[in-house]
Amino acid sequence: MIRRAETIELIRRSVRAVVDKYGSRYWFEKDERREYPVEFVEDLATHGVFGVNIPEEYGGAGYGLFEAAAVLEEIAASPGGMAASNAVHAALFNNHILVKYGRPEVKERYLPDIARGRLKFQVYAVTEPQAGFNTVRISAFARKEGDYYVVTGTKTFISRVKYSNLGILAARTTPLEKAPRRSLGITLFLVDLDKAVGKYIKVEEVPNNLRRFVDTNTLYIEELPVPEDHVLGEVDRGFYILMEESNTERALMSAQCVASGRWVIRKAVEYAKQRVVFPPDPIAKYQGIQFPLADAWMRLEAGDLLKQRALEAIERGEDRKVIGYYANTAKYIACEACYQAARTAMWTMGGYGYSAEMDVERHWRAAELSAGVGQISPHMILNYVATQVLGMPRSYGE
Repeated sequence: MIRRAETIELIRRSVRAVVDKYGSRYWFEKDERREYPVEFVEDLATHGVFGVNIPEEYGGAGYGLFEAAAVLEEIAASPGGMAASNAVHAALFNNHILVKYGRPEVKERYLPDIARGRLKFQVYAVTEPQAGFNTVRISAFARKEGDYYVVTGTKTFISRVKYSNLGILAARTTPLEKAPRRSLGITLFLVDLDKAVGKYIKVEEVPNNLRRFVDTNTLYIEELPVPEDHVLGEVDRGFYILMEESNTERALMSAQCVASGRWVIRKAVEYAKQRVVFPPDPIAKYQGIQFPLADAWMRLEAGDLLKQRALEAIERGEDRKVIGYYANTAKYIACEACYQAARTAMWTMGGYGYSAEMDVERHWRAAELSAGVGQISPHMILNYVATQVLGMPRSYGE
């Protein structure tokens, strides 16, 4: 454990050395221009960040989820905030899926170049306009033709498409009405976006104001051929992979939230110590300033502990219900704490908190997205805990 802690600290230092090169002005300009941070991402790739959780046999560092979390935490704890970590985080989620569920020959073909940063594996295309959070209702369909599957459908709110070479795509291989169970009939595919975009996939950007330098898109997919060996896991059982890997995503998202929240609280404390409204005392001396910041900080600490327990449960392969409970709880607490921290920091800084050049409002916008636009994500987590942990009857769906 001591040796692993030392390794994680070395990873933090390495990532921090890259992150520190990109200061407030860089992120302000990327935000204003709505430009993807290509230089930052390439710099991380050069330093091997995208191979942190790829096995050594495929050219990666061979580390686990705690190390991946450390990478994302260092990026989120910067002026770029969670929007900056969101510019790269899907690669670490996707690596985990490909390593675990990819065919040996496909892993040998792609993983070494992903680990070296030559291929960007940043697209996770599941969400559809009509299905939303109800993934079993996705309608993108992959029909079998010889050694290929041919996919047609629409995906929305899909990020980093223009800056990725590879992606994961979810589609039905058995129509919902013909599936033995609603959760059966979905398959995951590894897609070569270099070959697909522009020919089989039309990309239409959906402008957003939450993380402006990370593109969000709708994908119109028409007769996209995917080789049969690019299926991830078993045909028709992709939903279970999505549910399992969503817990990994939740745990890593919690790490980003805690890091961003801590950064904005420190920023607010620094400001409060210097800001004098009624001389001679700085506003940091007022309990009305101290208490909300202290409260937000403690909530972040709780989120961090839950994050660690979730990552531990996943790495140990504990019971899926245990993993689901801690991953969901970690995300709920950490994301809410992050949003509270960002909001409190902005209140502490008054009008300056809303200044784009002060960085805090950028964290606040990203925290709004992570906390769950429209409260859908946190409500689904509460549904999970109520039914799966407390044993209460399900209040929605079939």
